Amino acid sequence: MDDSFQRSLYSELDDLDYQIVCFLEENARTPFTQIAKELGVTEKTVRMRVQQMQEEGVLSLIGVVNPVKAGIRVETIIQLAVSGNYLDAVINTLQETPEVRLVILTSGEYQLLIQVFTRDNQEFSEFFMNKLNKIEGIIKSNVIMELKVLKSKFKFIR
Repeated sequence: MDDSFQRSLYSELDDLDYQIVCFLEENARTPFTQIAKELGVTEKTVRMRVQQMQEEGVLSLIGVVNPVKAGIRVETIIQLAVSGNYLDAVINTLQETPEVRLVILTSGEYQLLIQVFTRDNQEFSEFFMNKLNKIEGIIKSNVIMELKVLKSKFKFIR
């Protein structure tokens, strides 16, 4: 994907903001003075632009944990069909469940898609049998075990 196409995906960012984000995405600990020098602007300009993007919710500077290095060996995607009257209650329960990393409202036969992280298959089995299967309102599930991650893109720019 060429840079002009990639840049067009982020049309809400002006060129300076885009360049700043590129630096921070590569290494969020890059000093603002270094970014400013590379871009030919003042450190204050970089600092203010980053602060504005954070306040607007465009940019978050966070640490990302590698699940495998943290002991998570089983990542599972589960599609859930939920009885219409229970959708809000099921969502609330899933949001409070520690093993559930992601909850997405979807269209089609399954109303929800969740991602579950567990240390091993035994822990997943216990989660599935003792937690997920006991949530009232779930009428059908489709469990998709991740066998191998072929691409995991944390970088959104470039």
